[in-house]
Parts: sequence; C-alpha cells; structure tokens
Amino acid sequence: MTGESDDPPMPSDEELTAFIDGELEEERRARLLDLMERDPAVAARLEHLSRASLPYGDAFRPLLDEAPTAELQRMLDGMATPPVGAALPPAANAVIPLTRRHLFGAIAASVAAGVLGDRLLTGLIGSGDTDDLADDDGGPDRERHWHGVVAQYMRLYTRETLGGTTPGRDAQSAQLAALNRPLNLSLTPEVVEVAGAEFRRAQILAYDDMPLAQITYLDPRSGPLALCILRRPGTVRGVEQEMRGGLAIAYWNGPDHAALLIGRLPLPDLTAKAEAVRQRLAI
Repeated sequence: MTGESDDPPMPSDEELTAFIDGELEEERRARLLDLMERDPAVAARLEHLSRASLPYGDAFRPLLDEAPTAELQRMLDGMATPPVGAALPPAANAVIPLTRRHLFGAIAASVAAGVLGDRLLTGLIGSGDTDDLADDDGGPDRERHWHGVVAQYMRLYTRETLGGTTPGRDAQSAQLAALNRPLNLSLTPEVVEVAGAEFRRAQILAYDDMPLAQITYLDPRSGPLALCILRRPGTVRGVEQEMRGGLAIAYWNGPDHAALLIGRLPLPDLTAKAEAVRQRLAI
C-alpha cells in the first residue's frame, strides 16, 4: 500500500538548494518549512548547505548579463595582473540560465579566459587579505572583520539585482521564519521594516561558522540596502558609523548578536534608519 509516511524522507540536497535560492514554488516551500519545524535533521541539513551558499547568482547576475568579462576585468584592475589564460571560448558569451548550479560553470569559463582568478572569490568570502577587512586607519579589527566581507559583496548589487515586485506579507513572513531558528530570534516583517525601502529577500548565510542573516531592500533614492544580523556573543554597543568602499554602514552589538545596515545613503540618514530597526529588534 502506498501513502504518506508518518516519518517523511529527507528532502534531496537539490530541493534544499532550490529552497535556499528561492526557486521553489510556494506550496513546496511551505511544505519544507513545515518539515523543518518537525524534523531537526532537515533544519540542520539546510543550515549546513546554507553555510556554503552565498547567493552568488543574485550578486553576479548583472555582471554576467552585461558583458561579464569586461565587468569582472574592471573589478580586478587594482590587483596584480593574473596569468594569461586560454582564449575565451565562443560559447562563453551565450545566455546562461543563471542558477547557482550554472553560475559556477560560468565562473570556471571566466577563469579559463584569465579574467577571474580565485582572488575575487576569496575576497567575497572574507580571506582577511584585503584592505576592506581592516580599519580605515589600516589596523585590523576582529570585531568588525565581517563588515568588510559584507561591503565587498554588497558592491556587486545594483537596482536590477533587486528588481521585481515586493513579496507579500505572507511570503516575507515565510522567508523570515527560516532565519529565526539559526538566529534564535523572532523576526517579522514589521520588526525588520526599513523606512522608505521595499523588502526584497531574506536568507540565511554563514560567517566563520556563525549564522548570518541577510535581508535586502530597495530604496528608491539610493538603491540596494541590506540588514545583516550575525549570531555571536559580544560587547553591547549602540549604533556607530563607518564607510567602506563608498558604502555607508551603521552597526551595533547586542549580547548575543551583531547587526548592521549598509547602503549608499548619507550616513546620517542610514544611521537614523538603523536606530529605528535596532529598537524594534531589541538586540
């Protein structure tokens, strides 16, 4: 006899990866959220996959759509000249259906052309070798090391990256619910609202094996914004400011979390928005 078991099987990694990438239809997404609530093993597997799942597809989509080799070469202008590789295959400029599984093939093609070395990927995941991972005065700052990682990644965002319509409240709540377990928080659309900006997406990443939430927004004036929350113990500090690579950052620490709001708004405006979010988050 066939039928649904009381102990459903573990979802495939492909399905969990599609969930992380926001590629599941609403019914399957809701089923997985319910399964994660009932089965810690599924939640643990999803968290493990998320740790290796910076959303490179979203970040690189504009670069790959618009002459990727030229865009990536411009990003590497300040670095040492990489070894000359093979000529770019004619198919490399073809349109690629861009999911994370296809993206790494596109990156590999760029490497073969001598355009993209592992230095770019290393910078995105925070090797600690770049200037952005230090204080503005050049001294290392371990407590804010992750700010540089976020700033490098956010530089790749454009308005087009976050184009489309704002998800409905139910969809926002479902995305935020996936962050609550690893962060040990109770996030809702109201709590993470950023005045004047439209919610776009919430996802769980990881930094140095610690859960890192990224919630993105589109501000009609300044473009992409992101609220990032890192679960890690630290010293309680109020909202402070810094600039990294032309991006404004307003950041603060709670006893169990560190958080920041990052974007291209003037620092006073960004700081005011961050203060309002900090009071609602109560971290």
